Amino acid sequence: MSIHYKSLIKFVKFVIGMCLIIGFISSFKLDQKLPNRSFVRLNYIVPIHKKHCNVIVREREGRLGNTLFQFATAYGLSLDHSCRLYLGPNITEGLSEYFEINLPDLLTESEVNRISPIEYKYNHCKYFRKLFQPNKSQNIQLIGYWQVHKYFVNHTDEIRNQLRFKKTILDKARHFIKTKIISTVLNLVGIHIRRGDFLGLRPISSDKFIFDAMNYFRRKYDSVKFIIVSDDKLYCRKVFGKRNDTFITPYSFTPGDDMALLTLCNHVVITVGTYGWWAGFLLYNRTGEVLVDTKPNHSPIDVDCEGSIFFPSRFSFLNMTI
Repeated sequence: MSIHYKSLIKFVKFVIGMCLIIGFISSFKLDQKLPNRSFVRLNYIVPIHKKHCNVIVREREGRLGNTLFQFATAYGLSLDHSCRLYLGPNITEGLSEYFEINLPDLLTESEVNRISPIEYKYNHCKYFRKLFQPNKSQNIQLIGYWQVHKYFVNHTDEIRNQLRFKKTILDKARHFIKTKIISTVLNLVGIHIRRGDFLGLRPISSDKFIFDAMNYFRRKYDSVKFIIVSDDKLYCRKVFGKRNDTFITPYSFTPGDDMALLTLCNHVVITVGTYGWWAGFLLYNRTGEVLVDTKPNHSPIDVDCEGSIFFPSRFSFLNMTI
């Protein structure tokens, strides 16, 4: 083999070696510039597909109790799935009237208007185990009545932190307790009686249930007083307000005032609807009893709402305690 041929082979090997070194160095630099890539092997790149999701609630449904369920469900889902959250102005303004809501990273209306596509999810007190699909970007708008605590059961503390009553409301409730009820009372029991728009349309709790619940607390605890809040205060004054251990909140109290007062009690008795549910959920006394009426199918609202998904485990039915 000639000397020139051997030199040529050495030169070719040298060139190939240099190309491999340059390729390795280039791929390493490329890797440093691509933080959103999963890995780089020479020039072969596999991208990471990030999941994006948004939870949207545009309009409030019903009154305070239902609005609170809309908020808690949407907020809970956004925390569970690391989604951004949008709440319509009538929801945030309505809740901010009573609560110290503080959610700085909410989607703006202009951002929501640019989101596409949006999946519309309607509900009436049903529990859907999987609203979000794994590893799929989704934009979900909640419509209807989402009265299921399982949607936010993993974020109870976060929900309670957002739903702190304004100081002026708490001060008003505390003043009523201080001036109307003897300070030596050891057990203050709040009672919510829902009548109003339910009369003639849906089953409501009977007067017997209220009296039975009151007698249950009288037997179990010493020094008991009762505070009743209701959307029919005149009826409550006539039926329940004749004893000196029972008080009804004044007509000047707003729904927020009444609910705040219930949460300051040691225990709570609730009837049909969602308003009383939230008084029990937000009760400051975490070890206090939340006593619930027992009706056919344990239905708190109507036949479409199952008690097993509506009531938290710490709520007790009266017929299971006596």
